[in-house]
Amino acid sequence: MKPYFYKIKHKPSGKIYVGSQYGKKSDPSKLWIEYFTSSKSIKKLIEMDGKESFELVTIKIRNDAREYEQRYLLKVYYFLGRDKFLNTFLNRNLSPGILLTKDMIDRANEKRKVSSSLAAKKLLNEGRHNFQLKPAHMNNIWRKKTSDRMKGNTIGRFRKITNELRTKLSEKSKGNTNVRGTKWWTNGSVNKRCKECPGENFKLGFTKAN
Repeated sequence: MKPYFYKIKHKPSGKIYVGSQYGKKSDPSKLWIEYFTSSKSIKKLIEMDGKESFELVTIKIRNDAREYEQRYLLKVYYFLGRDKFLNTFLNRNLSPGILLTKDMIDRANEKRKVSSSLAAKKLLNEGRHNFQLKPAHMNNIWRKKTSDRMKGNTIGRFRKITNELRTKLSEKSKGNTNVRGTKWWTNGSVNKRCKECPGENFKLGFTKAN
């Protein structure tokens, strides 16, 4: 077992592909003889142009081949920028998870949705979904609370805003200096919040207590 990092070039396009092989079957002497990367796009190019359309640029035997590949791709990606990287490299998926094309991002999101849907369906079929695990009387309690809110009671965001409530809130806010438009002022020991400077020794800012 000899983990290694490699760089190959597609001669017709001039584009580069980098990768690594590690594990029990990793053997640099078999690169481009028995092992032709794990990339589907590279395999398609081999089918179209033949394996002779690629040339080996670099091969480095190193125990951290996989991590080195990740560091190399990320470094080059951030140096070149997305568009130039796409025009220079054949790599389209950078570890640990940077997707380069809109099509790849859309496919990844679709897989995530399907996976989430299947997981939820499995929980439902097995009776292990959150709402299924709650005692029946708890579901009734939550239903009643939601119903009461929707009827316009005075709890939380479902409360009914009336002219009477507006007047009450307005009276309650009178004298409150912590209102919109004010700023923090400090003299180094005392902090005050107001619209204008409260004194000649004060300046904008806030002094934390020791």
